[in-house]
Parts: sequence; structure tokens; C-alpha cells
Amino acid sequence: MRLYGICGDSGQGKTRLVSRVLAEAQRLGWRCRGVFSPAVFEDGLKIGIGVKLLPGMQTRVLARLATAGDTQVFGKWKLNLESIAWARAHLLDLQPADLWIIDEIGPLEIVNGQGWADILPLIPGLPAKKVLVTFRKTLLPWFQTRYPEIDITRAGDAEAENLLIESLFRND
Repeated sequence: MRLYGICGDSGQGKTRLVSRVLAEAQRLGWRCRGVFSPAVFEDGLKIGIGVKLLPGMQTRVLARLATAGDTQVFGKWKLNLESIAWARAHLLDLQPADLWIIDEIGPLEIVNGQGWADILPLIPGLPAKKVLVTFRKTLLPWFQTRYPEIDITRAGDAEAENLLIESLFRND
């Protein structure tokens, strides 16, 4: 199993790059497993985060912008705990695939031990040829220490992104 990471700040294109990866995987007939977390926009503003299960793309709202009085707030987001539990259960159902994707691991998992933290120790043994995780740039040292074999691409660097796509889908 080869482990790949995409790191970058919010809005730098981590999930956009995962969309490209998913399109190429689909084109090649690869079996994918995991979670995909696209932003939800309204009138050009990011108002939430969705979560889609792979392969079926069943979708739920993972978080929305918090408002005064909300509970279960992390940063500026009101978390949907039911959606987090739903996605966590899917991640922990360790079905084999050509490509596992976990978009995205963040401070909720690394710092707070919540969200999808349960999948972190399982990453090296996931039943896949290749595994792709996305995370914030601030978490880069954690990932490099925890998974020294990880091949990291910085989101927003077009040349590096093209090399990632090439490497992921090369037969090695």
C-alpha cells in the first residue's frame, strides 16, 4: 500500500484535487472507498461542509456556519454529530478498494481525538493499493512523523498536482 497526502490551507484546493482524482479513478474503473468532504456554497459564500461516502456518494451535511447559541461548535462550524458518526461507521467498515480516500483530517481528529480520529491508526493497514488523505498545512509535521512513508503534495501547485495524479494511477 502506498500512502499519499494532499496538504494545504482552507480554500487552497485540497478537495478540488480530490475531485480530479475521483474523476480519473472512475475513468479507469478503480474501486474507491472512504469519504469526500466538499464545501457547500450559497451566493458564492462557503456556508457549510458536506460529506459523501465513497463509492455511492450518499451525502449529508457535516457542518454549517455556527450562529449564536449553537452547541457542538468547532471553530466557526456547527458540527452535525449524526453525520460524523455516519461517516465514521463507513470509514471503519474496512472494505477493500483500489483507492481509499479520507478528505479531510483536521484538528478535530488530531488535536481533539474526535471526528474520524478512529481511522488514523488504521491508515497503514487499509485494504487498498493506494490511500489518499487530505489535511491542513499546519498538520504536516504530525503526518510526516506518524506516517514517514507518506508522499505529500501541496494543494495549489499545478505541477505537483499533475505529478500526484500520474503517480496515483501508475501501475507500480
